[in-house]
Amino acid sequence: MRETVQRAAEHLLRLQDPRGWRKFDLETNPTMDAEDLLLREYLGIRTVEQTEATAKHIRSRRLDDGSWPTYFGGPGELSTTVECYIALRLAGDSLDDAPLRRSAGWIRERGGIPATRVFTRIWLALFGWWRWEASATVAAILNYHGYRLLWPVMALGRYLASR
Repeated sequence: MRETVQRAAEHLLRLQDPRGWRKFDLETNPTMDAEDLLLREYLGIRTVEQTEATAKHIRSRRLDDGSWPTYFGGPGELSTTVECYIALRLAGDSLDDAPLRRSAGWIRERGGIPATRVFTRIWLALFGWWRWEASATVAAILNYHGYRLLWPVMALGRYLASR
């Protein structure tokens, strides 16, 4: 065990810049990409270029069964799949596309939106695509306080988009 830890430490030191930092690619799940598009849409700052690049990446992470995993190599996950599906719809993907139809079927087979995590339903409720009342107590609190809390972020986004 000690030898393994020693080799790992030496490997990390070899990867370190002489100035003391290391740089690695950050792998995240496709939910983050989908939520980025949703947030940009909500703030009114989504661009065509950003949307196309993000949608291309989201499509590349879709599994053969139409779902998206939460982690690399993992199985499809319902909330991640719903958010990726919505992001691709925002990007202009057609309901008639076979991959999107496969995704929709996968979502329905697992209970649809009612079976997703509360944060997925909150995203949908922000756009009026899901009822706040059906999003759990946290959503009711956000509905009451959310606008007051999110207003500065929304205002900043709109200001930056207008520049």
